Amino acid sequence: MLWPTLMVLAGLPRARGAWLAAKSAGTLPELRLDGFPLVASVAGLLLLGTLYLGAMTPDAINYDATWVHMVIAQDYAREGHLIGFPGDWQLNVPHLASVVYTWAFLVPGFALPQLKWMMALHLEVLVVVWALVGVAAAARWLAEREVRATWSALALFPGIFVYDGNVGGSADHFAALFMAPLLWVTGAVARRFDRGACVLWGVLAGGALMSKVQSLYLVAPLSLVLLVRASWLLVSSRHDAKERRSLLVNVGSIAAATLGVLLHLASNLFFFANPVYPLAQNVFTGSHPSVPGAALQVSNIMADWRYQPPADFVERFVTGLKMVFTFSFEPHYNFVNGAPTFGSLFTLCLPLVLFIGKAKRVWLGVAVALSGLLFWAMTYWVDRNLQILSPVLIAVTAAVIVRAWELGFFARVGVIALVAVQLAWGSALFVSGSDRIVSAVTLLRSTLDGRADAQLRSYRSEFVQIDEALPKSAVLMMHHTHVKLGIDRPVFLDLFGFQGSIDYRELHSVRELYDRLKALGVTHVSFAPARPTSYSLKEEILFSLLIDQCGKTARNFGSISVFELPAQPPPPMPGSSVLVMGIGGYPDGLHLLDSIAVSGLLPPPMQHYPAAVKTAPMAQSLIGEADVVICATSTPLSPDDYALLGRDFRYVNPAGAIRLWVRNR
Repeated sequence: MLWPTLMVLAGLPRARGAWLAAKSAGTLPELRLDGFPLVASVAGLLLLGTLYLGAMTPDAINYDATWVHMVIAQDYAREGHLIGFPGDWQLNVPHLASVVYTWAFLVPGFALPQLKWMMALHLEVLVVVWALVGVAAAARWLAEREVRATWSALALFPGIFVYDGNVGGSADHFAALFMAPLLWVTGAVARRFDRGACVLWGVLAGGALMSKVQSLYLVAPLSLVLLVRASWLLVSSRHDAKERRSLLVNVGSIAAATLGVLLHLASNLFFFANPVYPLAQNVFTGSHPSVPGAALQVSNIMADWRYQPPADFVERFVTGLKMVFTFSFEPHYNFVNGAPTFGSLFTLCLPLVLFIGKAKRVWLGVAVALSGLLFWAMTYWVDRNLQILSPVLIAVTAAVIVRAWELGFFARVGVIALVAVQLAWGSALFVSGSDRIVSAVTLLRSTLDGRADAQLRSYRSEFVQIDEALPKSAVLMMHHTHVKLGIDRPVFLDLFGFQGSIDYRELHSVRELYDRLKALGVTHVSFAPARPTSYSLKEEILFSLLIDQCGKTARNFGSISVFELPAQPPPPMPGSSVLVMGIGGYPDGLHLLDSIAVSGLLPPPMQHYPAAVKTAPMAQSLIGEADVVICATSTPLSPDDYALLGRDFRYVNPAGAIRLWVRNR
């Protein structure tokens, strides 16, 4: 509480001086809104109110926030300092938003964790508002006109109202906060490369990269603009040697300021011996914790292979170039049944730029925006990451509309038609978060009859109940899931492709799994009784046996079960011969346990299924030679098969549509 207060007090003298100087000079800004700017502002405020109402409930927290963004803040606040997360790769990429959210978790007076989550959502709402301030400034700079209400062009980009683009506790809007200022500070730097402007640019770029790695979409093309401009100034005969040295020093200050802000690199180097952990583990070979093929997992599972562009560079570039102009009409990853949600008007307004006359800044904005889209299209086709570019796209679109409006009657008719089409197209998206709005209204209504406390406690109640049931010293391992907001304890995951601490491929028995968990300090294990089948048969067998041997006292919390790891380790497995029938890409027959660890999360060409050690015309005839039998529920078994299984095997209740028996010791 003290730190933000000190920041405000530190700025008051300068703010007061600027106010008095502007007042004496008669340059104080005035709020004069009438006509279209007034209508646009009122409409924009109504939409902001809708956005805010949708964030007035813990139900607004999106999936990734319950796994990553708010969980980091929760853990930072609990530990009292920055920590590394050896059990979860996603938590170790840059997350400035989570550092800000930590403040919400530290504010005194909030007894319920749900109130801390709502405070974090309010911080994100404020970030969105300040990003719109940046949009207004950038639109004015691009248009080179004293225009008003341009921030309300938010209405023309309704993706922010759609799930995963809305206010939900994630990081996209924090990265977006830096983008509009970066655009017009780039213009200030390019003029003379003054040191102050250079340092400011570096700080903004570092802040953006600290918020989300995908900020490179815009930081990279803006860096290229400055590099080209600096190179031109260096070779220009108008500058003497002293001026060139000064230019080089100031360009260096950009890099120094950017790296100075990226303290996350230093923390990762300290925790994991890799400044960009979990990335580049094939380069930083001393990265820890790690697993065999970690770099492959990061690039194909953590970064989902289904949304990656073609591997061939030429094909990738050609495809990306096409997507620059079609991205809004052919979305790849959204939650509105494939309907366009973001950026259509920007694309439709591009032809207008050809007719607006001298507009170097508009052309610069268009070039930077298109470059950012190309970077996105050539890297990772997740549409929600475009929210990072939204301030620049909104500002450029607003500036183009303002300049096109000045071209005359027919141009205005065209502009009105384009805006009307976009509003008609996207108006339903403004209330696409109606479920969140209903939840917010329910929460507000509960305050009238004294049910607010009970209503708040109902949000994510099973996770909070688990937290209350666990000892303060508990360390939890969550099986086959990663959603954990509300469980305020250290957590490890075992999900292949998202962590480097537990690798079922290197474990050969349930005893080794138990020992690995104990070595990590794990005291409790959670799983969903109705969980889907694991992506690896070996993992499914070992974990099902762990539940069978150690989970007899599991307690149920809604859809989650939790058990304490006993002091006594489980008995050894009867052997490693597994009879597989009717499952995935495995041929029916006897397999060795270590050979059935193929992950279904990898791209199909990387799923190399082994041949069976022994086969038979009727695989069921091999039951007597197996130590473990695993089959699909649809696999036919005869009465004799069931009799043999019932006599020599114990049925273990696994997940999903499979059945599992293990031989009696």
